Amino acid sequence: MIAALLTLVLAAAPAPASASAPAPERVDAPVAVTTKVSPDPSNVGDLLTLEIMAAYPRGYTVNLPIGVKFDPLYTVGVTESAAEATGEGLRKTFTVTLQHFAPGPASVPGFDLTWVDEQGAVQQLAVAPTAFTVNALLANEPDPQRKPDDPPVSIEYPNTTAEIAIYSTLATLAGAALLAWAARRWLRRRRPAIVVPPIPPHRLALDALAELELSSLLADGRVQDYYVELTEIGKGYIQGRFGIEALERTTEEIRRALLRDEARIAPLSASEVIAFLQRCDLVKFARQLPDTDDARGALGYVRGVVERTSETVPVSAANAAPEQPASEREVGS
Repeated sequence: MIAALLTLVLAAAPAPASASAPAPERVDAPVAVTTKVSPDPSNVGDLLTLEIMAAYPRGYTVNLPIGVKFDPLYTVGVTESAAEATGEGLRKTFTVTLQHFAPGPASVPGFDLTWVDEQGAVQQLAVAPTAFTVNALLANEPDPQRKPDDPPVSIEYPNTTAEIAIYSTLATLAGAALLAWAARRWLRRRRPAIVVPPIPPHRLALDALAELELSSLLADGRVQDYYVELTEIGKGYIQGRFGIEALERTTEEIRRALLRDEARIAPLSASEVIAFLQRCDLVKFARQLPDTDDARGALGYVRGVVERTSETVPVSAANAAPEQPASEREVGS
């Protein structure tokens, strides 16, 4: 009797207050939520996409609680989009990837969506469950039956089909290897080297002089440009014909080289070549302006030098007679 009275007293006593923070108050929210599961219907184990679209006023914030559970479905991942404007309000989409492993009618359980108003008050909105259907992978569900075995097939004995297939494969591989070896040998064969003979220096010089003669440099008053090209043609011929570096040298450097080895440019003389280069330098650097006849005469001089020396054999150090030893010179003297 006493025990029954104690039980009644304890049941009537108010429960102690919880030490945890009170849950956010549920009120009528100005937040509209729609959910959709796709694909529907799906098969067992397929990845399901739960789209949660929330529409709410500006100044509000909507969030999916961290760690929300959708048991008995397996949660693969959760993503959310940025808020986008929709006229006077905003819209935000949460995408939850799920899996379900039981066939038949199913549903995503209901959950709470958290929203915060302009004053910072946290509220919760209950989202209803979303139904969908899961199909079984077995064709005769819900009463699956094992497919009967195929009838026995008589095989001829001895069975030569396998041997023929093996030998054919080996022959094909051997033929392919032989063709590959022959192709490599053919590609590695020695090919005759095709040597294009160089254009003779006098041919290059005469072609360049003809092009310069037909140009409009003198008619346009570009005398300095005319002499620059004429000098380069002459220097290029000296270098290509007699083997004396001239294109990248000044007139003074060419003069010293010609005086050291004047025999190499025979039948030309160092003095006439240097005099021609100095006359051209006066036009290029001292701004002298010769008349048209002098300019054409300078071109004719270069053409004459080329024609006069194109058939001669230049003297070089390799062709020159070797210097006699000192002892022989003394005997001869």
